[in-house]
Amino acid sequence: MSRKMMRRFWIAAVVSACVALVAGNAKALTLPNLNLVDLLREAQAIVIGTVTSVTDGIDNIGLPYTEVTLRVEETLRGTPSTTLTFRQIGLQAPRLTADGTKLMLPAPEGIPRYAAGEHVLLFLGAPASMTGLRSTVGLGYGKFLVGGGQAINDLGNGGVFQNVSLATGIASRNDNRILKTTLGAVNPDDFLTLVRKAIQNDWVARCLMWKTDEGPNCVPTNPQPRTVTGVVP
Repeated sequence: MSRKMMRRFWIAAVVSACVALVAGNAKALTLPNLNLVDLLREAQAIVIGTVTSVTDGIDNIGLPYTEVTLRVEETLRGTPSTTLTFRQIGLQAPRLTADGTKLMLPAPEGIPRYAAGEHVLLFLGAPASMTGLRSTVGLGYGKFLVGGGQAINDLGNGGVFQNVSLATGIASRNDNRILKTTLGAVNPDDFLTLVRKAIQNDWVARCLMWKTDEGPNCVPTNPQPRTVTGVVP
């Protein structure tokens, strides 16, 4: 099968799956158990910013999407930019297909929702090669609301700080307090400081931070870009 045919087949499968949601209520997705090590390990880009616009639609191949635009205040990983726009799968609200014959329901629970004005920390995966769609690592795991004296993801931080170990001597008292959190919001300044240190010093790639159940016997890899720009107000 040619690459072009594979692309058409894959896109058709995604579109069919999205349209199939009309058969019943959109159900919540079953998400894997991820923690901070997974987020740092898998994110292609990590940014802090404010959501400026959220729109949705159906593209020219019939793929439903939500488009999010962010005013970037700080780029922790990735190419620095003042704005970031990405599209994730699914609609914000029900919408008829172009021919008006089928109702496409909103994305199921588990896929992050966004609203203009939200101040967020996003751990973003790479865009999909076939469609360009993109989302946060682990969906709700990788989107944190930051503000009002707290930082919390879509799953209430459940499991994010569990099963995380640090090399002796690198954790501050605040780091240790955060890593003892099993559920609920954490102090945003302390959390962002922990994330910045982990990225700037390549803790995961250098085996200074690891999943406790895996042990520290990780294999060092080429570190991700360590660019840090901007200042969080």
